[in-house]
Parts: sequence; C-alpha cells; structure tokens
Amino acid sequence: MTVKRIDQDDVNEMNGREKIEKSRDVSDAFDEEDEVDTAGLMAMYEESFKPVEPGQIVEGEVVSIDRDKVLLDIGYKFEGEVAKKEFADIDGQVDLQVGDRVEVYFATRDEEGYPILSRQEVQTEKLLDRIGELYESGGTIKGRILSQVKGGFFVDIGIRAFLPASQLDVKPAKDPEEWIGTDHEFKILQFDKAERNVVISRRVLIEARRRQQQEEALQRLQVDDVVTGSITNITDYGLFVDLGGVTGLVHVSNLSWTPVRQHPSKIYSVGDEVSVKVLDIDTESRKVSLGIKQLTPNPWDTLEQQYPKGAVIEGKVKKVTDFGIFVGILEGINGLVHVSDMSWTQTIKPSDYYHKGQNVQAKILDIDRQKERVNLGIKQLYPNPWDELPGKYPPGTPIDGKIINTADFGVFVEIEEGIQGLVHVSELPPGEGGNPLSEFQVGQEVRARVLEVLPGEKKIRLSMKSGVADKSKSKTAQKTGKSQTAASADSPGPGDSDTAFGQLLREKIQDQGNGEEGEDSY
Repeated sequence: MTVKRIDQDDVNEMNGREKIEKSRDVSDAFDEEDEVDTAGLMAMYEESFKPVEPGQIVEGEVVSIDRDKVLLDIGYKFEGEVAKKEFADIDGQVDLQVGDRVEVYFATRDEEGYPILSRQEVQTEKLLDRIGELYESGGTIKGRILSQVKGGFFVDIGIRAFLPASQLDVKPAKDPEEWIGTDHEFKILQFDKAERNVVISRRVLIEARRRQQQEEALQRLQVDDVVTGSITNITDYGLFVDLGGVTGLVHVSNLSWTPVRQHPSKIYSVGDEVSVKVLDIDTESRKVSLGIKQLTPNPWDTLEQQYPKGAVIEGKVKKVTDFGIFVGILEGINGLVHVSDMSWTQTIKPSDYYHKGQNVQAKILDIDRQKERVNLGIKQLYPNPWDELPGKYPPGTPIDGKIINTADFGVFVEIEEGIQGLVHVSELPPGEGGNPLSEFQVGQEVRARVLEVLPGEKKIRLSMKSGVADKSKSKTAQKTGKSQTAASADSPGPGDSDTAFGQLLREKIQDQGNGEEGEDSY
C-alpha cells in the first residue's frame, strides 16, 4: 500500500480546519439550544481537547508513516512524532498501519510546543512498574549479564541493572569473563523508579535455596546415620563433606582411630566420594559433625585381647629417639621401648643399636587404654642377670676383673660384661703415703672378693683386703709372707667357702671395732 507523504504544515492546516468545523458544530448546537449561555459554549469547546500533560502514557492514532518517523494524533492541539524504529520487533520489522491506535509516552514539549513522544518509554515505564511490584513483593526477575564494570556487572533485565561482584555468587568468581552472556534469575535489592536505578543479586537466591535445602537435610538426617557425600574442601583441621543440602565437617581427630601424621590432603582429594557417620547435629547453628573412623571398630578396644600383658610382638621400628624407640604393633598403633627397658646391665644410646625400619621383638609390659599408650620391653625377653648374681657370687667369692672407673670413694671393677662392683676405699689395701687410690688406675687388672650382692639396687660390694691382692701386687704379698694365703685363696678346696665367709665376718667385726667403716656412696 502506498502512503502519501504529508508535511507537518499540511497536517496542522487539516487539524485546524477540523477543529474549526468542530467549533462550528458546537456554535450551531448553541443556536439550536437558546438556553445554553456563552460560558457553556467555551466549556464544550475546551472539552473537545484531551487534557494531556507531559509524563503520561497516552493513546494516539497513527496519522501517517514516514521512512523514519510515525506521526500520531494524541488529542493534543499538535500531533507528535515517534521514531519508526521504536515500533520495530526483534527482527527489525514494523507492523503498523495508518489508523492504528498505539500507546506512547508524552515525555515533554519542544520549544514550539509540539509534543515529544516515545514508544520505547512506554515499555520502559511499564517495566519499571513491574520491577517496582517485584521489589515490593520480593519476587525475582530474569536477566542476562552484559558486561563487567568496576565493582560488578551490567545486567539486561529489560533495562540496565547493576549487579555487584559480591552478589554474583556465594564465593568470588575466579574468571568474571566466563559469566558474560549468561542468563540467570535475580532478586531486586534496591529500586528507584525516578532515577531508574536497579541493584540486583544472584547470591541471595542461592543462599535462600541452600537454606531451604539445609532445612530439608537437617530434618532428614539422624545421629548415627551412615551417609555418602562429596568432599568440597580440605583444611588442616579436617574435611568438609556435602551431604546434599548441608555440609558437615569430619574433624581430623575423627579420620582415624590412630594419630594422623600427615595433612588430610595427602590422604583425600576434593571431589572424592566418602562414607561418613553422623556424630552430632546442631540445628541452631546448622552444623553437622561427621566421622570416618567410627565406621570401623576401635583397635584399642581389642588390643589387650590380641596382645595381653607379657605377650611377645614383632614389629618394625617406626621412630628412634634419645629416650627410646617406637615399634609398630598394629596399623597406626605403636609401642614405646624406653631406653631403661633395652638392657638389664647397660644404659645405651638407642641410635647406636637401632634404626628406622629395623625388625625387632619386644614384650608387652603395659597397655594404658585411656591414654592409648603401650609400653614395651626388650630386656624383658631375657632373664635378669641380677637375679642370678647372688647365687653365682656368694660372699667371699674371689673375682678377677678390670678397673673401669675410679672415684674419690673407691674403684669400680668389671666382674662380667655389664656387671660391675665397687671396692670402697675402706676395702682397699693401704697405698703409698696412706692413699689407697694411688696404687690403682683405669684398665688395671685386679683381684677382689665379694662382700655382698644387692640385686634390688643393682650393686655389688667388693673388698681387696686380707691377702686378696692385685696381680701386680703379688710379689709384695710374697715379701710380706702372705703368698701362701693368696695361693690358698686362688685355689680354694672343698669347704673353703665356709672358711672364707667366717674369715670375712671376723674381718668385718674387726673393722667395725677399729672404726674403719667407710661411707658407701655406691
């Protein structure tokens, strides 16, 4: 259909003639009705025009359609123009005919009094009204993220809205560019129609959904339930597991019945599916405590049944310290062999005898269930030599040994490996210048006799008096006429032990009578 182009002046002239005709019709009406006065005539004249003011949405009739503009009669004294593109659909097509009635927004008047109209503003005004309703009711609106700006994003919700970066998600976006062009549901946080300012959020909707899911999950879960979840985060203190609506914590202390010596991330990975037991539910704080070790029996509960006191175990050395070694008994359960339980006769340095990974045997000495400790012993695998020494070395028994140490109060003589006795200064023969110690030095071979063995104190008292002399002093003993006594002491005959004991007793009594009893500092 061909549309004749009409200039604005022609339109104004036509409208003027039309309005004059209307005025004539009104005048004729008054001629016919003599009762109507002049004031009424003017009222009817004014009524022929609509009271249209800027800021309103008005309905107008399409008067003409140009290449770029559409002329509308809105009942005002002047027609108004609207850009043709404002009537275009999504494909850019304009489906409009002369005579059609459409809604437009009367924005303002130009300098000559002509109305400035907008079709787009009609849609915007209606959208703003709808946004206002949604804001008041707490509803949501769909939109597409258009671009990233300082502090957030611009989103198209029909008009441009601002989405703060903190309101995009529950956690910061690693790559904001990935969100450009994506569609989402948003909640309106702030709205000012006059300023056309809209602030929206996606985060509050996610949090609301999570709260709802938490409520449902907390109602569903019960203490002692065994459920499966996905690990969402790993920290120094444990694992966070998503149970489908609520996240629970497996504290590091609940990962294993035995101490966890490494970081949890060395054992588990984010995304791993794990089975857990519900230990506790705090509905107020929405916290759920979970456990993994509780899915298996506590090995400490049955350890004493498997390894009762006195049982011998074999395991690998897990750790060597200055105070002892730790030996593996079961997976994750180690026992301590204290340095004092390594040898009956020696105080040894553990690192000189043991190394990590070495297989050793030990005896269970004690199990402390409350403190989860096991005490082990290695020396207990063998008889205590001190229990045999009283029978092996009765009083009066002569011994040959090497001096291993000297002190102000006497000399220490090694009787056998790891066993030593003390010869107190009061039990040493007189030395040159009255100093008994002057005749002895470390490494010197000597001969002595046993005074007494004290197994509980791990002590042996010796004497070098009464003719039982140092081999190096044998010649001195001969010169003093005592060689025969020394020879008889070297080769005692049957019954000599009683004679030696009687002699020892007499000498002891004599020493006490002479006030020669020395201080025993051993």
